[in-house]
Amino acid sequence: MEDHRIPESLEEAYRLRDSADSLPERDFYQEQVFRLRREEYRARGIRTEISSRRRERQSAIEFSREMFFLEVQEISGRNGSGRGNRSQHEARRYAIRLDTHAFLKQLASPHSGAVELYRRNYLELLRMGKQPSEAYYLSRVIGLASEGEFRQAVEGVRRTGYPKGRMPYAVEKTAIQIRDLPGGMILILLTFFASLFAFVWAAGGWRPEADTGTIFFITLGLIAAGGLMLVSAIFIITFIRSINK
Repeated sequence: MEDHRIPESLEEAYRLRDSADSLPERDFYQEQVFRLRREEYRARGIRTEISSRRRERQSAIEFSREMFFLEVQEISGRNGSGRGNRSQHEARRYAIRLDTHAFLKQLASPHSGAVELYRRNYLELLRMGKQPSEAYYLSRVIGLASEGEFRQAVEGVRRTGYPKGRMPYAVEKTAIQIRDLPGGMILILLTFFASLFAFVWAAGGWRPEADTGTIFFITLGLIAAGGLMLVSAIFIITFIRSINK
């Protein structure tokens, strides 16, 4: 192993780490950062290695988040040169929403790489010239796709405007919009059970000897309740499928 310079201060360790020419060299100086941070904590009476690593990890997360927002701002500034700061503000607002969703996904599944994959989706779609809101929903629909699947989805968006088809995208986008509402999933479940109850109640009110007007309204109620139940079931299935996206 080649000799490395041993830094004497945190500032020097950070500088050597960030200017490293190879991954092993960067890892070496990252360990030096941990060492110097531990020494700083010991001087302050904090005698745990976990604290230094946790602080460095948090700093890395915050740094990557800010770099993501800067790239979003740069791309949106080029795309919406006529709208100026308004376009950049909108792009950042949707980027924050997407990053929050991605972090929750990654907390639930730490090895999914959700943060990087969702950021990849959003940045690529912005580069294609998509509006921030459209890039946000397309990113959510594409989800945690592998590189090959992602390239196919991007090609589909480039050709038709949708990853696979217009109808699947419209359903998934609507499901995402409802799920983003406070209590959106509960609302869908309540709608499903209310329509099921209405369907059973209308079916129970059917009588062969009923007059034509009553039969017409009962039939209309059955159709409406059945249709609402079907729509609710489609959204519930879409929610379940989107868990892994």
